[in-house]
Amino acid sequence: MTTVALPAGFMPRSCTLTLRANQRVYASPFGGSEQVIDLLNDRWMLSCELPPSRMASGAAIEAFIGAMRGQVNVCALYHFARPAPRGTARGTITTNGTTAQGASSVVLAGISPTGGTLLAGDMLGIGSQLFMVAADVTASGGAATVTITGRVRTAITTGTSVVWDKPTLLFRLLQTAGVTYNPRFASGASFDFGEAI
Repeated sequence: MTTVALPAGFMPRSCTLTLRANQRVYASPFGGSEQVIDLLNDRWMLSCELPPSRMASGAAIEAFIGAMRGQVNVCALYHFARPAPRGTARGTITTNGTTAQGASSVVLAGISPTGGTLLAGDMLGIGSQLFMVAADVTASGGAATVTITGRVRTAITTGTSVVWDKPTLLFRLLQTAGVTYNPRFASGASFDFGEAI
C-alpha cells in the first residue's frame, strides 16, 4: 500500500463527508419492535467532484486515478469545504487524559485563546482518527470536553496532538467516473472514497 499525493490544484467544487455507522438492526416479525446494536467501528465516506479544467490538469487527474490502483493505494484527504474550524479554537492543542475506546467525547487542552470555541461540524484529527464536533463548546482556561459524532475507534493517550488545520485521513478510492475530454478542456471528474481502516 502506497500513499498517493493529490495532484496540484485538486480543489473540488463539491464535497460530501459522511460518517457511516457500523450497526445492525433487528426487527421483531410479530410486534415490529426494533433492536439496534452499535458495533462502533464507524467509517468516513467522502465524495467530491472536480470542476472542468484544462487538458493538462485532466491528464494529471488521470495519472492520479491510475496511481490509486483501485482500492490498493490510499491518499490523504480532508473536509474540503471546512478545512479549519468555524470556531475560534487554535493553538497547539493536545488531549488531556486517556480517552477509552468507544468514548463519545474527548478532553482537550492547549486551546488558544483560552476561551476559544469549537462549533458543531468542526473537524479534528487525533492520532490516526478523524472526529466531527457534535455540539458547540467553549473552552475554559484552554481546556474543553468535546462531544464527537462518532466513537473513538482505538484508545487515545494523554498528550496526543490534535490537528485542527486540514485534519486528514487516509482514504481508498471506491469509485470514479474518470475524466471525459471535450474540445480544449477536460470535464470534471467525480470520486467516491472510503476511509482506509
